[in-house]
Amino acid sequence: MSVTTTLTRTAAALVVAVALTGCAGPAPAGQRSAAVRPTASATPTTAPSPSTPTAVASRDLRFEDGDALSASALPAFALEVSALDGWTQTGEDPSAGSREYTNAAGSVANITQQRVTDLDPTAGDRAATERMFTASGAPVERLEEQLLPTATGGTAQFLSVASQDSDGSWSATVARAFAKPGIVLVVRVRTTSQEALRPDLHDVLVAAKVVVA
Repeated sequence: MSVTTTLTRTAAALVVAVALTGCAGPAPAGQRSAAVRPTASATPTTAPSPSTPTAVASRDLRFEDGDALSASALPAFALEVSALDGWTQTGEDPSAGSREYTNAAGSVANITQQRVTDLDPTAGDRAATERMFTASGAPVERLEEQLLPTATGGTAQFLSVASQDSDGSWSATVARAFAKPGIVLVVRVRTTSQEALRPDLHDVLVAAKVVVA
């Protein structure tokens, strides 16, 4: 399963994209997300497990910092979500590089890390990330920046989009493509209410610290 497919599954259920900051609410008619147009050439393999990284980022990981990464770098999540009170691991798909966590309120977090062979290593991380979202139908103008913590106390830039799904639940997708090493990191959190989305997403993003081996 490619990361494009992962993002497409999120976008396919969108009723309307909403911002993660400020007052989120239904968009006016005619402003629904674009139709899904997934790419078909991605050939992902599971990224190495980040549980015992040999090295970590020693500085902030802005999008432009991705150009300085080695092609052999291994960006990953520290996956400390299971240490959160009330969250337990409820699933894992090694072939897709993803793990699922659920909390006591029924919120579900999916954390995915994959190597994708068709990322253009010269594109730059922001452009590559935007292309992932637009391929899944998320309009670039609705994307917002998120700062995730790194394992060494810095921050890493990601992009995100939030939505109300067709079943009435709310979800947010936070992702970054590391173009040079060809690795993508994706967090998706789904909650039963809009009020729960922001705090649950915050808890997961704080725990899923970014490491670079």
